Amino acid sequence: MKLKFLASIFFLFALNHTYAQNTWHKCGFDHAIQQFEQQQPGYKQHIDAVFDEATRLGLQSQYNRVIHTIPVAVHVVWKTPNEKLSECTISEQIEILNEDFRRQNTDAGNLRPIFNSIAADTEIEFRLDTIIWTQSNVDFATLGPFGGLFPDPTSIDSVKGTSLPLDPDQYLNIWTLNLGSGGLLGYAYPPDSLPNWPAGASAPSKNREGVVLHYEVLGGPKTFTLAGALGGPPTVLNVQGRTAVHEVGHYLGLRHIWGDGTTGGLFPQPSCSVDDGIGDTPNCLDRSSFDCDTTKNSCDTTLLNDLPDMVENYMDYSSESCMNSFTTGQKTLMKGVLNGPRAGLATTPIKVRPAYDAVYNAQVLAVSTANTCTSTFAASNLNASISIPDAPCMGTVANDVWFSFTATSSDLILEVTNITNIAGASTAMAYELFGGTCDSLSSLGCGNAGNNPLSGLNAGAVYYLRVYSMSTADVHNFDICLRNNNIVSTHQIEQILSQSVHLAPNPTSGNINIEIDNNISFEGFLTVKNLLGQTITPPIAIDNNNRQYTLSLANESNGLYLMEFRMNNHTIIKKVLLQK
Repeated sequence: MKLKFLASIFFLFALNHTYAQNTWHKCGFDHAIQQFEQQQPGYKQHIDAVFDEATRLGLQSQYNRVIHTIPVAVHVVWKTPNEKLSECTISEQIEILNEDFRRQNTDAGNLRPIFNSIAADTEIEFRLDTIIWTQSNVDFATLGPFGGLFPDPTSIDSVKGTSLPLDPDQYLNIWTLNLGSGGLLGYAYPPDSLPNWPAGASAPSKNREGVVLHYEVLGGPKTFTLAGALGGPPTVLNVQGRTAVHEVGHYLGLRHIWGDGTTGGLFPQPSCSVDDGIGDTPNCLDRSSFDCDTTKNSCDTTLLNDLPDMVENYMDYSSESCMNSFTTGQKTLMKGVLNGPRAGLATTPIKVRPAYDAVYNAQVLAVSTANTCTSTFAASNLNASISIPDAPCMGTVANDVWFSFTATSSDLILEVTNITNIAGASTAMAYELFGGTCDSLSSLGCGNAGNNPLSGLNAGAVYYLRVYSMSTADVHNFDICLRNNNIVSTHQIEQILSQSVHLAPNPTSGNINIEIDNNISFEGFLTVKNLLGQTITPPIAIDNNNRQYTLSLANESNGLYLMEFRMNNHTIIKKVLLQK
């Protein structure tokens, strides 16, 4: 295949399908090429060399099944509150990157069978190391000619620098900005640091390394509206977090699947003679138009085994619901980049953070139905990071960890006890209670560690707890638990327990499945009795460690049976009808 790498910076634009064949230059792609070629003569030739070297390194290592983990620093540069993305949205996007690059996406099975043999798990993963929120007064959408119609990457990069990157040799820096509704969804820089840089040329600033994304394309699935191209009607775009997948592909050296090639001349046209330089991606004439046309074969030839356009490839411009695969050849190139110009990513020191460091992964706490804590969680905020940019209602947050619970009544007791120092001298810790959803939290109050009443809760509602050290110099181990307030009556406790135990199927023809909700803490035993009160099964121990059980009544006669649960010194009874 002819290798012709045409760009140093890649843009992803979303345009109305009406304008898909319009001769208007609907991508800022060539504008960026010209700009960088003027600033740095020889830039395109250098990127060609990078591409070839990465391919060579990838082929050398293709049998070395190493999982490459890329540390990620996300910079949320915001002007209005809706641009200030939450940790939940960012964590969701990292999860999408991991699923798609590891081919664990739920729609992987939608790939047409003709491409199954080339679809690849890239063995590349992503680790969210930090989020940096920076407020800015810049309208990024207006930067560049014609009010941002052709965005100027130099202008955008100079302003996004208000949130300086972490070492670009050791982190994938991702900036989220409001790039407007004109169609620019993101861009990325491929590797530029191999030693065979042409004489007389200089690399772009290291501070440009990374990915820039329009804030509305992170996470998903969801929709947002783009302004119509050239005055056309607006477009509602469905996104599933795959703009980031596409742009990170560029960051790791991949070209668009159609190769961005043209015939050249005064009126250049797309050409099948130019492709992406990847051996197993089928030649295609041009980008998809944000559709999923599986009948298209834009470079149809009479050659045996000619393949249709691979619209399912992440490096096309197909709809995000259509994208689902990288190929083995694309994997080889990206692994080569990670063994070559981006090898420094593997040397980034790893901080083992608590699993519950993020709101998105809040540790679920069971509420003890007794008036003492029967289920205590041993926690730590060692290496924890700030999860939301808003100041707490007391103290200074540097290392918060997160918990969630389902309120079993309007009044509970929170215990944060047994605090010991890992670092620092003070054992002072605090908590903050939140309602709402992971993406839209609302502070309901805070307090010091110890025994604290949580009042005014809605039974059945989910709440979040943010627990942190009061001094940035301190790091702690601690125990945390939730229990009923002693004003809760025995009847209320037994009602809560009863609502938390589920039996199915009922009626049953033999087996009965028992499931106990995570929102309660319990220990005790279960027995099955007939209507005469006779025990037909020996007591079965039950506790927090096992919330699912299966019992067989297949050897019993048809009729009604009583499932007696003794939990935390309370008794509840569930009836089961056996019909064989």
